[in-house]
Amino acid sequence: MNQTSSLPNSSDVVLEALLDEVAAGRGQPLPEATTLPAEAYTSDAFFELEKKKIFFKDWLAIGHIAQVPNVGDYFSIDIFGEPLMVVRGQDRIRVMSRVCLHRWAPVASGKGNTKLFSCPFHRWGYALDGTLRVAPFMDKAEGFEPKKCSLPEIRSEIVLGTIYINFDDEAEPLAPRLKGMIEEFAHVDVDDLIVGFSTEFNCPFNWKIAVETFMECYHHIGAHAKTLQPHSPGEASWGEDMRDPDQGWVALRHPLKEGIPTEHVFKSGLPPFDGMTEEEQRIGSLYHVFPMNLIGTSVDAVRWTTILPISANQTWWVRHYLVRKDARNMPNFDELMETTKANGAVIAGEDVEVNTLQQMGAKSRYARAGRLSHLEKPVWQLADYVRDRIARPD
Repeated sequence: MNQTSSLPNSSDVVLEALLDEVAAGRGQPLPEATTLPAEAYTSDAFFELEKKKIFFKDWLAIGHIAQVPNVGDYFSIDIFGEPLMVVRGQDRIRVMSRVCLHRWAPVASGKGNTKLFSCPFHRWGYALDGTLRVAPFMDKAEGFEPKKCSLPEIRSEIVLGTIYINFDDEAEPLAPRLKGMIEEFAHVDVDDLIVGFSTEFNCPFNWKIAVETFMECYHHIGAHAKTLQPHSPGEASWGEDMRDPDQGWVALRHPLKEGIPTEHVFKSGLPPFDGMTEEEQRIGSLYHVFPMNLIGTSVDAVRWTTILPISANQTWWVRHYLVRKDARNMPNFDELMETTKANGAVIAGEDVEVNTLQQMGAKSRYARAGRLSHLEKPVWQLADYVRDRIARPD
């Protein structure tokens, strides 16, 4: 008999200790709050638990309706190794598996427009609604019923133009949890938005680091001292309280620096959204829809982002810069978008540089939970979201 068979695995002991430390921070008021433990950003075991209890249970932002404006438009995306595609059909937008039901080759890649998804292996063809329309030389396969072969559809919900999916069929609907945010977007016609440009890049750090950095302006004094701080000072920003315990989003406000004329926010020349007061024009908003959808709004654009976790130490960043349709009528629209994209790349580069250093530091044996500033309320709110989800029974 193996005398050690009843002894706990050392990795299990380490994970349990980490979970105890994570749970211990629950309920801290912001003035006394600390971050999650550093190991919650580096541990492979903790990341696997996040996949199980957060990403396979909650609503995940995978795209925006502006990416598929026409019937037949589609784009592909992989979520934790699951090959999916978003398709605008004749009746509605669907999220489906793009794995052929014959011998599993993906029937689509990248993005485009089509009338039929054709498998590159044996040319099985699927309609925009996922039904099998073509199956060459299957007439001698006894009992084969093409009508029963449809690409599996993943549960989805569209809120404020964002396409969310959920792998858990028992999950509660998302829209009620975003009620207050929906009200704040009353001045933005999400059906009128187009993609001005898109950006994707790899981040060699944990998904929570990416989310946290987007949702606080405290770091403007450091990472963005010459770019954002002069007109959007971090010390003037504030995070909003959550209105109820089931709220699925949080917000941070960052006002234009006092003394800078309001005209500064219109410098792009893009057509602005209608119905905003001057006070609203001077205050930019950052939104975090848990767990990984990030949205920034200004007078004339919506910066839409999804953070796709790959591992404990790697994240894929996807951003779409959304503007009003009539912006495309501007004679310098393409040039303006290139300039805006280049400027955005500078800001993103400043974040990636410091966040990469942050991930390196989190692996130090001397790294521990740090104290939070009042300017980091959304970081505190994300930490409690993670604590709550991780603590939930399976």
